[in-house]
Amino acid sequence: MSADIAAENPTYHDLLSADDLPPGQMRLFSLAGEEVLVCHAAGGFFALRNRCPHAQSPLDGGRLRQNSISCPLHGARFDLITGRALGSSGYRPLTCFPVKVEDGRVLVGMKG
Repeated sequence: MSADIAAENPTYHDLLSADDLPPGQMRLFSLAGEEVLVCHAAGGFFALRNRCPHAQSPLDGGRLRQNSISCPLHGARFDLITGRALGSSGYRPLTCFPVKVEDGRVLVGMKG
């Protein structure tokens, strides 16, 4: 779980088939007024707010490596499992959303 889970008692939204997002890929969705980036990394599926906590720049277009994503603007790396910044950057953690896969579908939890 992320250090900054954005949803307590979330409502889950069915976003896509797990087969439609191959490992190492990501896809951007608009969900409940948020840009949500769904990533298929080594550890499974992850969902995060599409904003780097450093400069509020979009993370889509960043690089996925194992279970981390790098910001395309300045290269800061974040752990997709915990949301925490990697290295000595000191950046705030990513805002992450709970994800589950049921019946081959990727569902993302959002509050409300």
